Amino acid sequence: MKVHKGMWCAGALALAMSGFGQVAQAGSVEESADVPQADRELVNKCHEAAMNSKDKDTFESSQLLMEQQNAGDYEKGEELLLHINMLGHGTTIYNVSCNVDEQGNVTYEDFQKAGTPAGSTR
Repeated sequence: MKVHKGMWCAGALALAMSGFGQVAQAGSVEESADVPQADRELVNKCHEAAMNSKDKDTFESSQLLMEQQNAGDYEKGEELLLHINMLGHGTTIYNVSCNVDEQGNVTYEDFQKAGTPAGSTR
């Protein structure tokens, strides 16, 4: 599995400092010139898998933080532990993990509840 923690931490810190970056309503992915289409597709698949998981009630009123993810690390033919973040009630952040397999299939793994995006030092 390929995860670039340094890039993930730096991105999370930048997001926390920018006031949570772009936010999309639950069930949607906001278009962004800064996020390539292939990355948006992986993020959307992970978000959809989370919204259909056993934990779906937890995410019911959450919003997807589109810019905070590591989909750009995915390379075809390799696995990736994909991380996305969703903003819940108040300042609650759900750090969601999905597995992306060698064929690009995305499955929801789990989540952690935090006050800041994954990797943030705030």
